[in-house]
Amino acid sequence: MKHTFRIFLFAFLLVQSSAMAAPTLQSLEDSLKKTGPKIFKGKDPDKIAANLKFIELLRQALEMEGAFDYPFDSLNFMAHMNAPDNAFRIFNWNLPKDDGTHGYYGFILVDQNELESSKKKKDRYKYKNRYVLYELHDQSDMIRSPELATLNCDKWFGALYYKIILNSHKGKNYYTLFGWDGNTPLSWKKVIEVMTFGKDGQPIFGEEMTFQVKNLSKRRVIFEFKAELTMTLKYEEKNKRIVYDILVPEVPGAEGMPQFYVNSGAYDSYVFKKGKWVYKPDQDIRNKKDKKDDQYIPPAPGG
Repeated sequence: MKHTFRIFLFAFLLVQSSAMAAPTLQSLEDSLKKTGPKIFKGKDPDKIAANLKFIELLRQALEMEGAFDYPFDSLNFMAHMNAPDNAFRIFNWNLPKDDGTHGYYGFILVDQNELESSKKKKDRYKYKNRYVLYELHDQSDMIRSPELATLNCDKWFGALYYKIILNSHKGKNYYTLFGWDGNTPLSWKKVIEVMTFGKDGQPIFGEEMTFQVKNLSKRRVIFEFKAELTMTLKYEEKNKRIVYDILVPEVPGAEGMPQFYVNSGAYDSYVFKKGKWVYKPDQDIRNKKDKKDDQYIPPAPGG
């Protein structure tokens, strides 16, 4: 009898110990908060090792029940934002390398019950596994003609996102993303990217030729300009348009050399019409600029 009791007691203590050791969203957030800043400090091998650990911790957190609604407020060194219709959340960060370039990483946590673009409302709650997690893999250096390429999570044009716009046409949702890319020590980039969802629920980047620029069509728009320049790329909610700086060479003879491209003081725009972002030239935004419209400024090392 004593032997049986000891076995029972041992099993009970083992279960209790395991329960106490099981991670929670709070404990994982604490670990992420400690690990994350290491991605921005030291030499590449140290940053890469910290990043791998961070990815695994974040994946573990995002696969837990309740992750979609958990704020992750203390992780201020990375971007985390919800789509306007709450259909997904993006978690996104950069790894600054010793040579002045950047790698980009991220996850998209999708609430399949909120994806109404390819589903009738009566079908919204048919999913047994409501939340699906997708990891983003930056393949920017391997993408030829990136403004014309259709991409996915495994082949992604890496950027640090800072804005999501939702538009709809014929029952389909278009999520327009603004992103920043540190590119090189000489030139930075900004990206306008349109994300949709396929019939299988997976994110697609540049599924359609969404951008109409005069007689040209593009799947995404990429601006490249002088490093450290603050380029305007913003969405005017009131006018329902994307407004951006017209970039010009700062010195004669620098045409085609983006490291010398700067603001001209003039602006163009895109307006969403019938599922397309249509180019509109020469927009006057004087006296309309607001401090809240300032575009993304990359974080200093460490946050």
